[in-house]
Amino acid sequence: MNNQLQIITEKNLLNHIGLGKSYPSTKTSIFVVKKGTITFVKAFETVTLKENNIYFSFPNVFFELIAISPDIEINIIALDVELFSKLSFEFNRLDVYQFLLSNYSNQFEIPETIVSELWKLSEVLQLNLIKSKSKFNTTILLNLLSVVVYTALDAINTYHDFTTKGVMTRKQELVFDFLNLLSKHYKKEREVSFYAQKLKVTTRHLSVTIKKITGKTANQVIHQYIIAESKVLLASSNKMISEIAFELNFNDPYYFSNFFKKHTGLNPTEFKAKNKKDYIYTSI
Repeated sequence: MNNQLQIITEKNLLNHIGLGKSYPSTKTSIFVVKKGTITFVKAFETVTLKENNIYFSFPNVFFELIAISPDIEINIIALDVELFSKLSFEFNRLDVYQFLLSNYSNQFEIPETIVSELWKLSEVLQLNLIKSKSKFNTTILLNLLSVVVYTALDAINTYHDFTTKGVMTRKQELVFDFLNLLSKHYKKEREVSFYAQKLKVTTRHLSVTIKKITGKTANQVIHQYIIAESKVLLASSNKMISEIAFELNFNDPYYFSNFFKKHTGLNPTEFKAKNKKDYIYTSI
């Protein structure tokens, strides 16, 4: 259960993620900020969370922590997809997921009383996580998680008008769909035409839209994913550079080395030596 669920606080935040480093996000997370501010980039969106904010984060995008204030008090409840599927809800999970995704920013301000409630629930979750295994411990954790999700969604539904606030434009939706596809296929597919075909638009239309929304070309976005993944594999695994090259669908390790150096200023061997174990897959 500890691998499927983690409670990250201001006390151990920097043990999970480092300032200024990009990580592939692996979990669905709920950020609850009680005090202070935290700024990060998630899928090209710069987000600054402040007091009494909650934020929903989804997996398969890259996360980069930019800044945290000295007075930050934060709880991040991070759970993997398999665990989320085990939760018992009386609502359609897909409807809720699509509902949250339809809001271009998943950042919401809620009353202090609800933040306090979520805070207490997080603490109870944490206590049950560190308990020795008991007959009902998993059931207790699953039910507590369900209460957390219900409480967060109920607060958002009560204090925000989702029918008019923050709905994605068609162009934003196209870029979001592109990023979702990219997160699944970037290791094997690097051609913009592949994603355009999947999204049933022309390559030019997709390229122009990505540039307008993100400020980067489609190729730059694709390359950013490949470079970030390359850095993680080089620094956190014992794989040979040739193995990493083939895993990322480079037919020639020499071409991979040139590609990597062009984008980072270092060849893979130099980067590996300098950054060993400095990059990890983030828990959020």
